[in-house]
Amino acid sequence: MMEMRVALILALAGAMPGWTQSIMNTTRAANALGLVERAQPGERVLRCDVSQMRPTLNYSFRFQAGYNVTVPMNQYLGKGHFWSIVTRITARAKGAKPVFLGARIPLPEVPKTSVELRVGGGYLLGEGTYDVRWLMRDDTGRVCRKSWQVDVHPNRGERSVQVAMPPATVWELGLRGARVLPQATDDAAPQRLTIFLHAAPVSTRRTRMRPNDMVTLMSTVSSLLERMPVKGVRLVLFNLEQQKELYRKEDFHLSDMPEISAAMNSIELGLVDYQVLKNKHGHVDLLAGLVNQELAEREKGDVVLFMGPMARFSDHVPAAVLEKPAAKSPQFYYFQIAPLFRGEVVLPDSITSAVGRLGGKTMVIHNPGEFAKAIERVEKNR
Repeated sequence: MMEMRVALILALAGAMPGWTQSIMNTTRAANALGLVERAQPGERVLRCDVSQMRPTLNYSFRFQAGYNVTVPMNQYLGKGHFWSIVTRITARAKGAKPVFLGARIPLPEVPKTSVELRVGGGYLLGEGTYDVRWLMRDDTGRVCRKSWQVDVHPNRGERSVQVAMPPATVWELGLRGARVLPQATDDAAPQRLTIFLHAAPVSTRRTRMRPNDMVTLMSTVSSLLERMPVKGVRLVLFNLEQQKELYRKEDFHLSDMPEISAAMNSIELGLVDYQVLKNKHGHVDLLAGLVNQELAEREKGDVVLFMGPMARFSDHVPAAVLEKPAAKSPQFYYFQIAPLFRGEVVLPDSITSAVGRLGGKTMVIHNPGEFAKAIERVEKNR
């Protein structure tokens, strides 16, 4: 029984890599100010180890930073425990006011154990320098504190990327706090866009989607729609292993992003229907069906964009299963999102084959800088 309980804690630790904090309202921030500023009389120490995550430019063209905290769970026993986390971030800029982010994390029932539980939190930052004060308090009043400084600036390969938030600015990661900047003047003509988003783990070594995979895929969609002039968007979410279309929406907008999140959360990659296993070429049928339905639409996309991680299937899509495009057919592209993982090789997959049969182009994207260049190529239809 003890081994099972320890395994449960370990499983939870693996499932909680990032916990999004939300920006506090004025009242809550005022209440948290004194607690974050200085230790309180008689304050007891919560043993924990905190390390900051350096800011990196993500696929939404915003710098993402945060922290990881490791807590020895032998400080707890039983049910009802929780952590309250407050992060105060202040830009070193004239007139900048501190921003407070908060989160409350309930803990599972804790058996007697020597396991350490690791959780984390994140936020978005504009270019600049910031002072961070961080505090975690548990249900017994014990406190763990940490302070650090964050310097946010693009590296050499990112200098050509237009960062999608102002300098000296703090935003939360969650969709609830999403902010869209006014679209800059663009000399590219607005296009009707169809996005086929492949919902799959970013690394082919994984068998299930992690929260970071979902954030990466959703940020590629949001970045695309923020940057590219469009006059209409059709968005289709699919998964090749399940041989299934998961979501479809005409006239898709950024405000519909929570629907994408819900559809991704509902997919069970570890459970495959027996009929799916029997149909060894079902993924090819699905790709052909998506393409053929698009070509049959009265209002076709000017651009049809497949986007997502490398598929596990590499077999070719026969030309015979695809409708022959008409004279005025969409331009097909495939943005293969392939962050550089050690020892992982990026290869052409079945989506590459389908797009190639249609005279389209595949662009392998390793980082946000390459993503920005790929969007520019699509805008100019190159």
